[in-house]
Amino acid sequence: MKSPITLVVQKIGLQGKSFLENFYGIGKNLLFMAIFLFSLLINAQLLENSKKIEPTLEVKKAFEKDFPKITPIWRKEFDGNGNNQLSYEANFNLNDTNMTAVYSANGLFNVLQVEIKTADIPVRVSNYMAKNYPKNNIKKAAKLMTNSNKTTYEIAITINGKWVNAIFNKEGDFLEMFEKE
Repeated sequence: MKSPITLVVQKIGLQGKSFLENFYGIGKNLLFMAIFLFSLLINAQLLENSKKIEPTLEVKKAFEKDFPKITPIWRKEFDGNGNNQLSYEANFNLNDTNMTAVYSANGLFNVLQVEIKTADIPVRVSNYMAKNYPKNNIKKAAKLMTNSNKTTYEIAITINGKWVNAIFNKEGDFLEMFEKE
């Protein structure tokens, strides 16, 4: 009578091979299995990330009223204390200018962010940045207009390899600076 181990060894074809031959054969199969499972995981993640975001009907209607005939790419964001306030961001291009319109989940317009060229930054803002951050080139600039008609400018630079946004009011006065997430 053969032992259970002998039966298993014969069944999986390990009989007559050295330990290294057996280990290499099993290891190679395990490696291929791991690569296969990893590729399935990556594909599932890519599929999840590429799902099209659909805003609420109220948000769609508000955007279509504000920007007729524009087809945006939507993103969902969670803001507020504890990231519990859902908002939708519509990214789009209008007259060769990148824009983002932000709406609350119930369709209330919150803010419009319009990318601006460095030459279009207000003089006071440019002077402040040149004086206080002479070695930090401006990477991006935007003008933000809120639903309460408040206008601010957001200037993005890098400091020690980290993206930082400097915020200025409509008159060009410095308000705050924060590290971008």
